Amino acid sequence: MNTSKLIKGKIPCKETGIEVKKSICAICDPSCQCGLDLYVKDGKIIKVEGMLEHAYSRGTMCSKGAALRQYVYHQDRLQTPLRRVGKKGEGKFERISWDEAYKTITEKLLEAKKTLGPESVVFFCGFTKWMRHYVNRMAMIYGSPNYCTESSTCNRAMLMSWELIYGVVANPDIKNTNCLVVWSTNPMHTTTTMAESLFDKKDAGMKLIVVDPRLTPTAAIADIHLRLRPGTDGALALGMANVMISEGLYDKEFIEKHSHGFKEYKEYIKDFTPEKASQLTGVPAEKIIEAARMYATVKPAAFIASSSPNVHHTNGIQSYRAAMMLVGLTGNFDVPGGNVAIKPSYTNIASNFDTNYKSFSLPKPWSVLKPRIGFEQHPVWSQLVDEAHSILIPDYVIDGKPYPVKTIIGFGLNHRMWPDSKNMEKALMELDFFVNLDLFMTDTCRFADIVLPVCSSVERSEFRNSPNGFVMIRNLLSSLCMNRFRILTSFLNSRNALGWRTTFSRKAMKPV
Repeated sequence: MNTSKLIKGKIPCKETGIEVKKSICAICDPSCQCGLDLYVKDGKIIKVEGMLEHAYSRGTMCSKGAALRQYVYHQDRLQTPLRRVGKKGEGKFERISWDEAYKTITEKLLEAKKTLGPESVVFFCGFTKWMRHYVNRMAMIYGSPNYCTESSTCNRAMLMSWELIYGVVANPDIKNTNCLVVWSTNPMHTTTTMAESLFDKKDAGMKLIVVDPRLTPTAAIADIHLRLRPGTDGALALGMANVMISEGLYDKEFIEKHSHGFKEYKEYIKDFTPEKASQLTGVPAEKIIEAARMYATVKPAAFIASSSPNVHHTNGIQSYRAAMMLVGLTGNFDVPGGNVAIKPSYTNIASNFDTNYKSFSLPKPWSVLKPRIGFEQHPVWSQLVDEAHSILIPDYVIDGKPYPVKTIIGFGLNHRMWPDSKNMEKALMELDFFVNLDLFMTDTCRFADIVLPVCSSVERSEFRNSPNGFVMIRNLLSSLCMNRFRILTSFLNSRNALGWRTTFSRKAMKPV
């Protein structure tokens, strides 16, 4: 066998020294976490393919996953801890050791706790999500109620919409559905693990309704594409409800047994005729009528929504509530082929098995801590979400009311996710101390006092679960990788104090 040809073909075998390492891609959507086959030679990835035996992704992989090597080995990756030496925002840093970085961070945290109180420190997690439970636990043990995430402008609002109507989140049972409404999302690009299933179901006769201002690949194969004006989703949903109720297409038995306030709701939607909805949304009235009839009569029918585009509008959560009401109105809630209530298992992924991650993340009752950011301003959020509301951070930093926030420990903080990013930039300038962890020197990192490099998703050990109950634990690709996990144990200088124990119940460790 010609060894040079084997190497050129990147064939894993003894002759080439190439091995296939199993891993997970965590670049994007936490519900995907596609399985990867990493072809590794001399400790370096030379080829990336989808893992065929991964029960959720089944060998599929998007362009981001295929291009994984480009950012893992990018020359601009941060390699060492950095300390600011110029003015904030100037971008001048010097290299320091990990010990120096840990020492500085620990001293600043202890000083902040002593002078202003632990509530003056915010612990923020952006992307990715794997470290969130540990950071949340660390914040609470430190004494700060202000653990928060990017979810204030993302997935949480969508989940809250479900909870406010049904008390739980209900996921689409696409495998058994005969009609699917895809609202403000494009699975062909954002949830590629679903794309194959959509094509298979479409070929088998499933009806597809897409609500999206854009002509996407998903919209291109839809039976009905409702191409609405951005931000008018609520009007469209109410217009569809008007058709269902006025034509008697709604599930009367479900409404009678499981609804509250239907009389008032029925009265409210009278004004949202298809013609009125068309005027507001730009969607032809006949299309609104056609979509309402299809979703109400083709049973069972499922509904899937995006995590963020719609809720980025000022009326986003109410628009989603209007849209999600259609699920119950048609009797498609918690039935096979409709939207099924499945409890979350880990990182809000509904895998339907038990873990102890919530009790691990929240080792103290909220009553022993200061009120978290947004507690008074956003009471619904505070009732449904066990974290602070990050959008109000600038107010606490700049105005110092109701108490000052002067330190932020950021795990992938990106100030451009804030609705008024310039205001957040101003807040970063006024902080006493700011640490940010990231793969690259982002424009947010320029405002930090300490910048720490982190590993990519293929360079760390991690537990992951998928919506179909599949779980996977991966090992480090290389012992040389820098791991965010090291930071968490070093801040408080005590593994025992953090309660470093298994976060999963015995039941969760059984095969699922």
